Amino acid sequence: MDATLVQFAHVNDLLAQTSSKLAKQRILADFFRTLSEPDLRLAVRFAAGRPFASTDERTLSVGFAIFSEVAIRLLQIPPTEFYELVRAQGEVGEALSAAWPELPPPSPLHSITLKDLEIAFDDLAATGLQQSKRELLASLLSHCTLPREAAYAAKIIFGDLRTGAQQGVLQAAIALAFDKTLGQIQRCQLLVGDLDEVAVLARNNALGSATFRLFHPIQFMLATPQEDAAAAAQTLAGRPFWGEDKLDGIRAQVHKSGQRIAIYTRTMDRVDESFPDVVDTIAKLPGEFLLDGEIVPWGDGRVLPFVHLQKRLGRKSLTHAILRDNPLAYVAFDLLYLDGQLLMDEPLRKRRALLEGLEALHKTTVTTTTDAAQISAAFDLARQRRNEGIVLKDPDSIYSPGRRGQAWLKIKTHLPTLDCVVTAAEFGHGKRRNVLSDYTFAVWDRDPADPAATLVNVGKAYSGLTDAEIAHLTELFRKIAIERGGRVFPVAPQVVLEIACDQIQRSSRHASGFALRFPRIKRIRWDKLPADADQLARVRELYESSSNFAHSLTQTPEAAPEPTLFDGDC
Repeated sequence: MDATLVQFAHVNDLLAQTSSKLAKQRILADFFRTLSEPDLRLAVRFAAGRPFASTDERTLSVGFAIFSEVAIRLLQIPPTEFYELVRAQGEVGEALSAAWPELPPPSPLHSITLKDLEIAFDDLAATGLQQSKRELLASLLSHCTLPREAAYAAKIIFGDLRTGAQQGVLQAAIALAFDKTLGQIQRCQLLVGDLDEVAVLARNNALGSATFRLFHPIQFMLATPQEDAAAAAQTLAGRPFWGEDKLDGIRAQVHKSGQRIAIYTRTMDRVDESFPDVVDTIAKLPGEFLLDGEIVPWGDGRVLPFVHLQKRLGRKSLTHAILRDNPLAYVAFDLLYLDGQLLMDEPLRKRRALLEGLEALHKTTVTTTTDAAQISAAFDLARQRRNEGIVLKDPDSIYSPGRRGQAWLKIKTHLPTLDCVVTAAEFGHGKRRNVLSDYTFAVWDRDPADPAATLVNVGKAYSGLTDAEIAHLTELFRKIAIERGGRVFPVAPQVVLEIACDQIQRSSRHASGFALRFPRIKRIRWDKLPADADQLARVRELYESSSNFAHSLTQTPEAAPEPTLFDGDC
């Protein structure tokens, strides 16, 4: 008998009820063993929160607005009631479950199956008409008899299962279900891409038949942060490592075969349509390959500040003027596959030698370092070239996808911290959905002793505080909120946070005219009053400093809007 959505929901609810990864693996393994080959494929896919296989580039194109419209109509409740449920529950699936009328359980012959769900997703992806999507969603949800069926239909649509069954747990569960090692499962997924296909191969004892395929994203190898050159030299312990500039762009993986080219980011999203100039350059190179590197703003033969790349991001259409005024380049630093040969298990020195053979491709420059003085010199040169810092790599290292070990190290410095005033607090996501954990912060536009002084926002941060500190701030911000309702609470200027960041950039998004890049909360400054917070002049001073590599003397500042106390989202 075909696996049903009710069974899938029951298994995943069990996963959510335990924090033990081993228990999650056993629950999933027991479930996977019972399934036919088609249902196994779907169960693994849906358990990962995917409506389609990871190498399938189709999308449902179903947003919160259209889904909510259909759900509200079926539930026959006021929109405000549904939106409040979503806020309280933290996600759409649980909100739907809380409001869903529980009817008598369906007979097995009339239960929604995983195959039914697959067909519904295929139909949703096949139409671009909003009315057709509404009708298809209404048909799918109206066949959900039980609240948990409706919940998991929504959870998969929005990719938000919240069961704790991340990829590692799923890989281990497949290994346990079919008596394979975790290493075998991981290796096979590296080759074929789709974990649901790996599960079927494992079930059929056919993992050894897998061969590498391009056009599915590989997890990126990561570097371990080092505090400074001395710490890095201690890690090297006299071994020669290659140093290369840590570029300030978008980490990107390029797959090419013939004229087919795909670019994937760290989030595994395909983005080649956003970078036609990069695609054009790659298309001129011969051969079939997989590169690891960075997309960077580029001009006069050098990397430009990140702000030039930022002007290209998030745009639905790229005009000739945008492409002309904000040129980009791809700078490669590793070669993982070339003309039928997988190179990840080869030492970096061999991969690099083959990479050098790809002419007309921008590449990083490497220098050999063995001690703190050489590392420090390489770092200073990288900063003079306006790059983030350096990455140190063991020339004998293999490429380890998703791993952060001692084979690659990175050093980068941060600007001095700023003391900022919280102007708004927002509910978080996941386990923080019921606490105010995301904070918009501001600096004074002039001396706060001036009666005309105003707070102008410079960013938003949500990392760096403990759960206890967030709970304390939630209670405080509820008390001092200027407005209540919705997800965002504008608050009276009372709390000061010490904020660290990697860069300061010009921005028309904030009334300050600046934005902090990668801001993090270092601590709550209970010892400071709002009047003690930094002023815009300090932000401008740091922006113009030599340590802020986002600054460019040739850059034309964007005009900032008139400042207000609460100038919107950050």
